[in-house]
Amino acid sequence: MRRTMLAVAVLMMAALGAACGDDDDGGGAESSTDEGQEYVDAIVASNDDSELTDEENECFARAFVDAVGVDQLQGAVTPDEIREDPESSPAEFGLTLDEDQADAFWEDVNECMDVRAAFVEGLTEGEDMSQETVDCLEDAIDDDLLKRVLVTSLMEGEDALEEDQELMSDLIGVLGDCPGAVTEG
Repeated sequence: MRRTMLAVAVLMMAALGAACGDDDDGGGAESSTDEGQEYVDAIVASNDDSELTDEENECFARAFVDAVGVDQLQGAVTPDEIREDPESSPAEFGLTLDEDQADAFWEDVNECMDVRAAFVEGLTEGEDMSQETVDCLEDAIDDDLLKRVLVTSLMEGEDALEEDQELMSDLIGVLGDCPGAVTEG
């Protein structure tokens, strides 16, 4: 099978966290505090091999800090621990996102980057896919599925995506619905 969305999600979510928000005074209450900024900086620093631009990396870090909250972060991990162990998932540090936090994270990230476009680009990059297949993937990947992949891969890592049979089935279903997205091999 061609490179799946799983591989793309892992590339996109290589950083420990995520956070978006503008540089103005309007958003990012948690990440705008001194303590929040320490976590943003640690998350950004821990993501040195990401496919994300510096702006996107900052966006992810801010969105993550704002969604999780500084209190939960301080209760689970220090900024130094994030820098020292960049391969750990937030779940390994004891961090979680409830549905409201996941929704807030998703909304913030989508305000500062086109998650769908980045996901499809990563999925199709280097693959010999027709424009029809690319267009099909862009249309077939709904926000709910993309959010589930993003949050699961971010919070729990690559293994969690592989272990979530329902999510993997949904991902494979999307690929299977788009002619040329799946090959034997």
